[in-house]
Amino acid sequence: MACVLITGATGFIGSQVVWDVLQAGYRVRLVIRRAEQKAKLERVYASHVEQLEFAVIPDLTADGCFDEPLHGVDYALHLASPLPGAGDSDLLAPAVQGTVSILHSALKVSSIKKIVVTASVVSFIPLGGAPDGSVVRETTEVQDVEAGQVASLSPMEQYHASKIASYKATLDFVRDHHPHFDVVTLHPVFVFGHNHAQESADQLGGTCGMLYQAITTGKLFAGQFRGVHVKDVSTAHVKVLDSSIQGLQSYLLAAPPRSWADVAAFVRVRYPEVGIELEPREGTSYVLDTSKVEKELGLKFRGMEEQVSEVIDQQLGFK
Repeated sequence: MACVLITGATGFIGSQVVWDVLQAGYRVRLVIRRAEQKAKLERVYASHVEQLEFAVIPDLTADGCFDEPLHGVDYALHLASPLPGAGDSDLLAPAVQGTVSILHSALKVSSIKKIVVTASVVSFIPLGGAPDGSVVRETTEVQDVEAGQVASLSPMEQYHASKIASYKATLDFVRDHHPHFDVVTLHPVFVFGHNHAQESADQLGGTCGMLYQAITTGKLFAGQFRGVHVKDVSTAHVKVLDSSIQGLQSYLLAAPPRSWADVAAFVRVRYPEVGIELEPREGTSYVLDTSKVEKELGLKFRGMEEQVSEVIDQQLGFK
């Protein structure tokens, strides 16, 4: 049974990825920052506990921190990355260092066949945004980000910069080191769906929190509804482990965009009990070309209705 190391298992996307990797029959080594997290994760994945192992790494950015945890591992899925929040002073350095750390450690481990890094669609979007109507593909040129310009950015802009810089660091690593393993980067848009990591209403946050807030307060976060279901993102993580995916590969993950008017109409009909405050506004935006992932991985993306309904159903369940 091949072994998959996974970082970020306690997060929204990571918790779904762990489920799907376990169900695919892999042995899984979960990286945790604190030993006490083990008991909760064993409880969450109780039906697969015999497949679980744990590695405690308090600081994922420390040089060599992955050397021992990667021993005997066949594949590594790196999902851990800092998220924007009030008072954050630096998101770029830990995002870059965490990615570079696991890649450099993997060079020392002969058993490693593939490293998968969870990136973002904004890796391909310049700071300040892509021109309206422009087409974004996996071959789109990546902007250079200078560390000195990041300190003055807002938390969300810092997050954007961190995703550009960490992806660029991954490309530079492959160019400079010609690793013996394959490297795959996955680039989702806003991810929505049921959050296995959320256990109470007051834990609502992240992209699901942004969507629920948009529906109930009218605070929109984009010109269009541009999302991807968390299960589709997780499925992509499992599919790229296949031996047919070789070398350096990147994949954009996004369902077809919808208007906020479509979202509002859907919520009003399906959830009349929800106090919807969403006032649709429409804006032009860039176009995402997802033909590569659809062709090579055979992904068929779940639509807006399933993404939105899972977020609302979960929050209503807590009430």
